[in-house]
Amino acid sequence: MSMTFFDLTVIGFAVMLSTSLILVMWGKGKWPARTQPEIAQTGKVQTPVFLFRGDVLIDATADALALIGHRSSQQSDYDAVLDAFRGPFPDLGNVLKNNTLGLTRLISQDNPNLLLEVDRNAHSVRITAVCRNTIPEEDPLSALSRDLYFAQNDLLRDVAHHAPQLIWQTDVTGNVTWSNQTFMSFSERLSRRETDSEPVSLKLLAAALQQTADDGQSYRKSVKLTDEEDLHWLDVTVINRNGGTLHFASDANAIMRADRARRNFVQTLGKTFAQLSTGLAIFDRNRQLAMFNPALLDMTNLPVEFLSTQPCIETVLDRLRELRMMPEPRDYVSWRDQFAAVEDAAKKGTYSANWSLPDGQTLRVIGKPHPDGAFAFLFEDITAEVSLTRRFRTDIETGQAVLDALPDGIAVFSRAGTLMMSNHAYSHLWNTRPELMLERRELASEMAIWQSRAVPSAMWDEMTEVIQRLDARKVWSDDVMLEDGRRLRCHAHPISGGMTMVRFSIAPSMRPTIRKLVAPSPVIQVGKG
Repeated sequence: MSMTFFDLTVIGFAVMLSTSLILVMWGKGKWPARTQPEIAQTGKVQTPVFLFRGDVLIDATADALALIGHRSSQQSDYDAVLDAFRGPFPDLGNVLKNNTLGLTRLISQDNPNLLLEVDRNAHSVRITAVCRNTIPEEDPLSALSRDLYFAQNDLLRDVAHHAPQLIWQTDVTGNVTWSNQTFMSFSERLSRRETDSEPVSLKLLAAALQQTADDGQSYRKSVKLTDEEDLHWLDVTVINRNGGTLHFASDANAIMRADRARRNFVQTLGKTFAQLSTGLAIFDRNRQLAMFNPALLDMTNLPVEFLSTQPCIETVLDRLRELRMMPEPRDYVSWRDQFAAVEDAAKKGTYSANWSLPDGQTLRVIGKPHPDGAFAFLFEDITAEVSLTRRFRTDIETGQAVLDALPDGIAVFSRAGTLMMSNHAYSHLWNTRPELMLERRELASEMAIWQSRAVPSAMWDEMTEVIQRLDARKVWSDDVMLEDGRRLRCHAHPISGGMTMVRFSIAPSMRPTIRKLVAPSPVIQVGKG
């Protein structure tokens, strides 16, 4: 099938467009870094050329790329060129900052045969290194490239030699083929052998730190030093290369000391918790039991084998229910919901409840949140406290019932004049409500009620003085007339604690007494005679 002129035109246009795209992409791409310079072995003089558009390198010769092949991955091409020519051409940076168009020629300070031409136009800057000597053996460009290469190697060698890490390389037999200064200094600090006064050899040190590990893996080893009592810990990283093994060891003493301090702290906490009478159960962020003390075993009857398996909180609460160490819920359907509610309240620090058990034991359970999502339960046996409180309440109720059964009005005042307790007869006599006993009432307010329902008398002032007297007191009593004509007898009895019991009783009415004369009257006898 023959091709027309139109087809040939389209194919040619496509080829030109593809070639243009390749050239554009090649110009914008990153130049590959070279590990060492390419020094020409021919008689032609090398001419490195860099072409920049702004700070972006858009084109360069192979010799130019060799000069900046040592740059790091973070360094730009523009900075790499400045570093490469900063030594022989210190004014290059100022020339590049100058936006003057045209050609600028710089002469090397070390070699007058080495020139650097900076040609700036409106769109780009061309940097060309020119050598005016055509003898290859005396080519200053080759010397510059070679010096940069060896300077880079010297820098890497110094970094490895003086690194604070221990770095050494061993062959397949375990012999140390290379080591840095830190590794050799560390070997001199190792403990000396009993049969030899010389320091431990590098091979023995490498063997002491040797451990089977995959490429790129790390492990932790310890060695004994002569000037330290504790072991010296190192984190060793293994790199396999060229039939040998490269090792990097960093100091891990700070990590081990922190871990030792943490273990000692946990042991101290464990000993402290073991002496507590309060049961302790700590759950970690995964809701598993992380720590408990012996008081929890004695208080809940949970077996130590069960708690040692680090059960979750649901399992612990479920086992407590099986042992009848938790209040039984009304229905088992809501039991799991109650578990979730207990856990949520404990994490917020709002859970506090008294568990009344079927055997009469009472536990106070408190939930406490801990950092990092952990939480703890505190179990305290308050059976004795609850029993004592109940006994006190019973005694108070019994005493109040006895007072209410008395016909006389009784009121007890403290040393400060506060009404502590009264009975029903007192409320009925002075027409006060019994529920006012829950309020704070003083002697002055009660005295006002008494005086308002009785005939004015100086006896009330005397009674006030007797109740408020602080020194030795005696039983006091006196009578007063009420408004309804009844005679009221008032008694003040000092009791323990500086308190005073005031008793009010209605005195019997005073009527005339008629007595019959049984002895003979002399007057009557005389009249009869």
